[in-house]
Amino acid sequence: MPTEIKIEYLLLGLAVFSILLPLLAGRMSLPILHVFSRWLRWFLFAALFAFFLEVFALSFRPAWVHLVTGLAVWFVIETGYNWLAIKALSRSELPLFPAFRENTDGDEWPADERFIQIKDWLKSKGFKRAEALKAELFEDAFLRASIYESEDHLTRIQILFLPKRNGGSSACYTVQTFGEDGRRIITDNQFLPYGGYYPENWELSRRPLIGSLKRLLALHQKRVARSGIEPTAIDSSPLEDINEQQRILERLNTQTGFLVPRPQQEEEGKISSNGRYRLWKEMWLLAYFGKSVV
Repeated sequence: MPTEIKIEYLLLGLAVFSILLPLLAGRMSLPILHVFSRWLRWFLFAALFAFFLEVFALSFRPAWVHLVTGLAVWFVIETGYNWLAIKALSRSELPLFPAFRENTDGDEWPADERFIQIKDWLKSKGFKRAEALKAELFEDAFLRASIYESEDHLTRIQILFLPKRNGGSSACYTVQTFGEDGRRIITDNQFLPYGGYYPENWELSRRPLIGSLKRLLALHQKRVARSGIEPTAIDSSPLEDINEQQRILERLNTQTGFLVPRPQQEEEGKISSNGRYRLWKEMWLLAYFGKSVV
């Protein structure tokens, strides 16, 4: 079989594999597969770019030069796309720190077997439902949160359901423990880019590659044990606490220059130039390394 045909079959196989990986990641709750898929997509573009130059004799430089050039071209394309997305977000009406309200619409949990299993697991571990919340992003699109607490009220788990473009929901988890000294131990697997700042007394560990609530809770409990804090019962209601968190984050990120002050946002957008850079950097870290700037 000619070498060119072998390469074509190889590239076709890589293309199919790059499509299947995200599907497997969603079904198996393995976010690491999303990272592999993005690296594979990047390499595939560079390989196709180099193959195109070779086949049509558009360049006579070594193959490795074509491959590196293709990698650089993809970096420029994706960077441009990300900057356009960040600019659109900054100018949009989408609230960066939306206000939540009590969810009385009966749509707290998506009708998905995976989420039903999580709900049953929480019950088996003694966690009780504290409240259901909802925040409107734009018309007919909502963030939904289901809040659970341990029997001793020392641990609070927030399950945030995010709407997908093609319907359905994805979930991310946040586990919190408050200390008597005012510290707050937070462990989450948020996979959306944030880029902003957090208060100094919030000891946050972000693990977007952990898709299992069970593993995330175990990690959180280890962090609490190592921190030396004296956990205290959480006495604020979930609704009060989550909206207070939103206010604290918005105020802090305005003070630190991540956000543009409200009077200037109509002219300059919501996110400052420094904030846009941090957000772009976090988009790359999350996409290709599964890490945040926190």
